[in-house]
Amino acid sequence: MIFPISGIFNMSKSKSNPYKTVNVEVRERVREAKDAANNLRVFVEQITSQHNESLIKPMSVELRKLLSPHGRGNDLLSRLEKELNVNLVFPDRAKTLPPAMENVGLDSYRNNLIFAVGGRPVTRLDLICMIADEKGAHTDDLVDQMHSISQRIVLPLGNPARDGLLFEQNTTYLLTIAKTVAGVIEGQIR
Repeated sequence: MIFPISGIFNMSKSKSNPYKTVNVEVRERVREAKDAANNLRVFVEQITSQHNESLIKPMSVELRKLLSPHGRGNDLLSRLEKELNVNLVFPDRAKTLPPAMENVGLDSYRNNLIFAVGGRPVTRLDLICMIADEKGAHTDDLVDQMHSISQRIVLPLGNPARDGLLFEQNTTYLLTIAKTVAGVIEGQIR
């Protein structure tokens, strides 16, 4: 006996909801962002409590995946903003005196100045990509300059009197970025 294909495979069901696949893809991206936030929390904990600095590069790669709109990142947070129709809000230092915190959007957060090296401004995204793209033997003079200067600058993480955590400048800023991004994902993406 021969059955028509439509009798065996109900084609109308697969065509009835064309957004079902999109919703599954968005849920997968949300899960990926949540997993990334968890990874960032684990990296921060391991780096700060056990001084496991071998996790700095993997942490920066995870941040690049979430934040970088070009290169090797897939700009996951920006994509989720569009797909979920939300505007993520990041706490950032205001550019006013006295120092205060203000809420900024994703583009402002990743592109705001975090420090300067030799008169050149370094944004959060610059720092993340420089560390994530690091190959061991530097070929870029700016990266060499930044690393050599950063190794000589030690900054506290948190309360230095209470915690006693001191790290190189790059590591301190990267840990702060990771904590902030993980908090935003956990608190604002559902």
